[in-house]
Amino acid sequence: MSVNIFTTVSDSALCQKCPALLAYKIHRGFRNAWRIGIKGNGAAYGTIFHKKIARVFFEAASKPSGSLYRKIKRSLLGATTLESVIREDIFLPLLAAKSESFTSEQITAMAEGISVWVKAMSEFFALIPSLSEAPDKVMPMVFIKPEQKLQAVYEYPSGGGTLTVTGCYDALLFNPDRGEARLFEFKSYMKSDISVPLSQSLIYAWLIREHTGITPSVEIIYLSDIGKKTDVFGASSVDGMIEAGLPELFRSVFEVIALRNVPEFQRDLNLCRQCPFNARCGKDWR
Repeated sequence: MSVNIFTTVSDSALCQKCPALLAYKIHRGFRNAWRIGIKGNGAAYGTIFHKKIARVFFEAASKPSGSLYRKIKRSLLGATTLESVIREDIFLPLLAAKSESFTSEQITAMAEGISVWVKAMSEFFALIPSLSEAPDKVMPMVFIKPEQKLQAVYEYPSGGGTLTVTGCYDALLFNPDRGEARLFEFKSYMKSDISVPLSQSLIYAWLIREHTGITPSVEIIYLSDIGKKTDVFGASSVDGMIEAGLPELFRSVFEVIALRNVPEFQRDLNLCRQCPFNARCGKDWR
């Protein structure tokens, strides 16, 4: 009998971290499973960064009717800097409205994150000559609407069923001159375990490829890790990692959710020591 299972990008990445944690979340209701082993501030201001800064920027850049659009266009033409536009028109108003919500560490991290992100975007823009030649025509193609919900289906081998994966990426740029794209993911925890943010980014890249036929390059920006701000993966590298890693990961997700079968994996002893289920995991899922 074929089984149709639905999951999210976040849950799939949690399975990459530890299949047992996904099992505890899905079958035992442990909603905070994703927090185990994370160093830093979790999703707290990573979410704020991409909802209140990146989203505002991308939405403004794709709508020619607004004043912020005109300021962004002027920065692309060299009349001002893109970083100053984002800081003065998006970041500082956010701080003025929510200053009591942030610590000085968070404010510094987001400010530095803006600098890193702007530098990365500027390098991408340099590869799009038409952006400065005809900004009004090209900008809506370059600045893809952020956090769009994407969904694609993975077919479990041997006709066992399907796994439908859904997620909303953080931010995406497109180069119409070259037919290339760049996916940005913003993480507010420390760059201590790349497997989860990389898995998330690869799944988002797979979703984008399924919908557009284009595999984006990937840039992960760590808002909490000063001196280790980014990981960058080219499109060909992303393609290779998708083909090498996602089929096995999706099969594991399917088995955990549909069959309550937790696949064998190499245990991360440091993660296990932090896990509240360490003493009983072997009995619950083996």
